[in-house]
Amino acid sequence: MRRKLNYIQNEEGAAAVEFALVGTAFILTLFFMLATALVLYINQMVDNATVRASRKILTGGLQSQSTAATLENFKQSVCAYLPATFSCNDIVVNLYVVPKSSQPSGYYSFVSPDLNGLIVSNLATGTGVLNLGSRGDYQYLQVVYPVTFLPAPIASWLSGGATFKGKPAYLAISAAAFRNEQY
Repeated sequence: MRRKLNYIQNEEGAAAVEFALVGTAFILTLFFMLATALVLYINQMVDNATVRASRKILTGGLQSQSTAATLENFKQSVCAYLPATFSCNDIVVNLYVVPKSSQPSGYYSFVSPDLNGLIVSNLATGTGVLNLGSRGDYQYLQVVYPVTFLPAPIASWLSGGATFKGKPAYLAISAAAFRNEQY
């Protein structure tokens, strides 16, 4: 009986067992917090680049350039506002002219049918739309940056199953709607 009591009261190795039980959850929590911070940082940088690029269009700066604006040139101007660690090859940029109408079409054509979010454009590499419009036109700019370096379970969970180049990807999406000035 005494032997069983000694065995039950023995605390050698208890700290190691406790750390093994609690440490795994702690490390996973830290990792998830870092991944969340990274996603928020990426979203903020894409939002900032979208706002600054849309300002170039809004004021007529892009339309008045001496060289013709192409999708690739505009993507590079968006990338100029992103941190150097972002891959500009993966960014998808779409710029549309929104038709003026009294019907609820216009901007609604960019919203999902269940009104639950924005419609994401085609993510195939090299795709995109660039329609600069003219003075007084309503425009809709959508910038999508697929983040593929997050672990697959986290990327799938955050994005709802979106993929880019065959890998699960979190989509950092930023949109700007504006009316061109009378430049």
